[in-house]
Amino acid sequence: MMRLNMVLILLAREFRRVRKNPMALIFLGLLGAIAVLVAVSAPAQEGPPPLIVWVAYDQPADWIDDLTVNVPEKPEIHVVPRERVPERDGRLQVPPSHSLVEIRNSDPSNPVTVIGRFIGKDSSAMQPFWDWFWPRVAEIQSGHQLAFEQHVVPLRSPSSIRAMMSLEDTSVADLVKTELIGSVMLLIVMFFSCCHLLVSFTAQDRERGTLMALALSPARTSEIMCAKFCFHMLMSVVGCTAITAILVPDALTRPVFWLALLMTSLGLMCVATCMTALVKTQASAALLVLCYMLGGAMLFYLSTQFSAFAMIKRLSFESYSFPLIYLSLKHPIPLMYAPGLATMIMLVATWLFLARHCFFRFGWR
Repeated sequence: MMRLNMVLILLAREFRRVRKNPMALIFLGLLGAIAVLVAVSAPAQEGPPPLIVWVAYDQPADWIDDLTVNVPEKPEIHVVPRERVPERDGRLQVPPSHSLVEIRNSDPSNPVTVIGRFIGKDSSAMQPFWDWFWPRVAEIQSGHQLAFEQHVVPLRSPSSIRAMMSLEDTSVADLVKTELIGSVMLLIVMFFSCCHLLVSFTAQDRERGTLMALALSPARTSEIMCAKFCFHMLMSVVGCTAITAILVPDALTRPVFWLALLMTSLGLMCVATCMTALVKTQASAALLVLCYMLGGAMLFYLSTQFSAFAMIKRLSFESYSFPLIYLSLKHPIPLMYAPGLATMIMLVATWLFLARHCFFRFGWR
């Protein structure tokens, strides 16, 4: 049976350690400042590029000469003979991000064919040109009987330009939303508070011998472990609450968010306790934390390529925590429909059993 007064004394010891070494909390303050900047800053809005249209005609005509003389200032329009436009593989080539209009009027017996070739996926980008072109043609052709046919098709650009446009269409900026930024920042706060700091502080105690002194004091091993867990859990919850209140304050009222937050923090503390039981120096513990972080990142990447690693990934509670945190930041989730929550709780419970066994057996020595 744990004694509350003893746990509070040990907890106060952890707070005194942080007060003597406030540099440990600078990283959390930096994350909070980043969250404030994200919250108060409007996303960069880039307007569409200016519309530049090349009008290439086959044969000169009076109405085309009128178009050449009376081009507007906006949009920028260049009316030129077809031979002045470079051609490759039977297609006219205009500069990147420029649109093209072909006027085929070489056969007087057929209607004048106007083919608009637009950049990108939306043909409405050329609407300012059509708003000028057709009224002007109608005014010039008053009293004449010329017939016109209009076609609008995408402009086939070189492969390098198409690749660049595809990259712009699937920009990472479209995926980086406030919820995604918040999820990443919360995971960083939890990893730093519950894994990195716990490993660093516990390894420091083992290296100096203070952990064994605590174990030989009237404090029980369970009380030492509970005090450590409470301190780092409190640090994680306070940091995550501050960031969430800045970015997505509505998430603080969602039970799934709190469950995912607490389970992830507890799981990381259990992993950190197992790691500190394996090493006795602070340098070795820091190296082990780095290997754990890099190994987890490698596992998550390989799981997208190989099915064997995908099966291993399902055994890690981190693979369930990120989706839960992200979804709970995005919108409310009913508790019974939270994806992977039950599996995550079972995995964290397994880690808690292992952490308790390691700490009680040889973690305090």
